[in-house]
Amino acid sequence: MPQTTDRHDDGPAAAPVLSPQDLFHTGLVVEDLDLAMKTLGELAGYRWTTVMELEVTARAADGVLQHASQRFALSLDEPRLELVEAIPGTVWVSDGSNGAHHVGYWAEDERIVEMSAALDALGFGVEASNDFEADGKLMWVYHRGLGGIRIELLNKLMKPSMDAWIAGADPAAVQQDAPIG
Repeated sequence: MPQTTDRHDDGPAAAPVLSPQDLFHTGLVVEDLDLAMKTLGELAGYRWTTVMELEVTARAADGVLQHASQRFALSLDEPRLELVEAIPGTVWVSDGSNGAHHVGYWAEDERIVEMSAALDALGFGVEASNDFEADGKLMWVYHRGLGGIRIELLNKLMKPSMDAWIAGADPAAVQQDAPIG
């Protein structure tokens, strides 16, 4: 009888790029943010941060910059959900059948570029990121692979601002204190 193994190859196991304990949220793109917050609150008891509204610039994989007004909220309850209102013509769209839009992981500032490159090497190509040339740092990046799965890396430099928002801070104040403007 052949022996079975949990490994898929005979080479040494590489250190994983992502760590389960760094999973921050699962992102869902919704058509109507206010309705989704209300519905998920009534359906599953979720409570929400105040809505964050900001102007965002996304760099598409082809280098084209997209400017948009974005609205999103995070659940106060864990496992944390992020609801993002759909923005046609950007990465933040849903065809209504793809379920979760992305899973977001924290990445240390000094490792986010390395982690992004490792995801790319594993077949998760860059789909969009912040305009890091103008911002001076890679703060977030979406990778896409395995038939559509998106992984978002979030620079831990944003964690204090996100924690303050989750704790009830005014979104405008959080934006003002964020590491990039």
